[in-house]
Amino acid sequence: MSKIAIVDDDQESSENLGAFLKDKGFDVVVETDVDVAVSTLVKNRPDLLVLDLMFPADDAGGFKIAVEIRRTPEIKNLPIIMLTNVNQEFPASFSVRDIDPKWMPIQDFVEKPVNPAKLVEKINKLLKR
Repeated sequence: MSKIAIVDDDQESSENLGAFLKDKGFDVVVETDVDVAVSTLVKNRPDLLVLDLMFPADDAGGFKIAVEIRRTPEIKNLPIIMLTNVNQEFPASFSVRDIDPKWMPIQDFVEKPVNPAKLVEKINKLLKR
């Protein structure tokens, strides 16, 4: 069973998404405290991370966590799907094709509100399930 970690400051959203993923057969760990997110990931060693982009104290906090993950030997290769309220099509025309691992250490994006089926599709693709 693949273990999925969710790091998002929105407790209700995280728990709802976690329950959905559990119903789809994943083992799920939820962390809402961004200050301990990386240590929680090191401790739990998930197979994939679903990471929110924006946090109350830092609008780009998710990117900072992703960079810290890439600098942490135990989890540096952890696949990351970023959750974002930023629309990928309009107005910026930004999409997964634009991800450059040299400056954006994630593998994919999912827009909020999350389409759970789409997220599971992306998770399965990254985990090659």
